Amino acid sequence: MGSLNDRFSPSSFIADGANADRGATAAVIRALSSEPVFLQFVGIGKEDFPFLRKLDELPGRLIDNAGFMSINDLDGIKDAELYNRLLNEFPRWLEKAREKKVVAS
Repeated sequence: MGSLNDRFSPSSFIADGANADRGATAAVIRALSSEPVFLQFVGIGKEDFPFLRKLDELPGRLIDNAGFMSINDLDGIKDAELYNRLLNEFPRWLEKAREKKVVAS
């Protein structure tokens, strides 16, 4: 089995949160949990985004490599709050990634 770099190319996840490829998406996120990759999912609008919430709590990963946040009105959020929420889970990921030697200390 080659490295993830051999199997996956950089990509973006753009979705309304109702993905048809849920199994494949979960498998990629689990595989990426042992790579130096953190994913931040953002739900925009007045939806619940249950699948994106599930990805945030997905079991079977080396480390928690994903976060989720929702924003009802993108125009109504101040930049500082947006960036704080976008980066909320990243410090914990970085700490765990260093502990597990996913990234260098």
